[in-house]
Amino acid sequence: MNLLVEMKGIRKSFYGVEVLHGVDFHLQAGTVHALMGENGAGKSTLMKVLAGVHKCDAGEIAIEGRPVEIDSPAKARELGIAMIHQELSPVSEMSVAENPAICWPRSTSAPPSSPTCPGRRWSGGGRSCCGAPPAG
Repeated sequence: MNLLVEMKGIRKSFYGVEVLHGVDFHLQAGTVHALMGENGAGKSTLMKVLAGVHKCDAGEIAIEGRPVEIDSPAKARELGIAMIHQELSPVSEMSVAENPAICWPRSTSAPPSSPTCPGRRWSGGGRSCCGAPPAG
């Protein structure tokens, strides 16, 4: 079995409350995966561990069979891991494709110019496109 990502025995606690209880999660190459569960089941926390937002308290992570320590989002990006975080307040004037790109930093890896604002790049963390003030 060709595993791209293997998480074994992942544990995470916040303020003494364990929210991940020895979770195992595997992503196999060439397949589609869904992580589903009730609210509060730990889906987002598990993905934030993988993306380097949270450091796990215990457990192991391997990428393509190689043990790694993911202690920051920058380290996760170095390993080819990125996460689009849940946003409960999307910009209604922007498309489904444009909203996730709002917070991408300006760089050569930034998304192409906006289809609604040709030739202009996203303005980034200010939650605006093409220099327009944030919606709302």
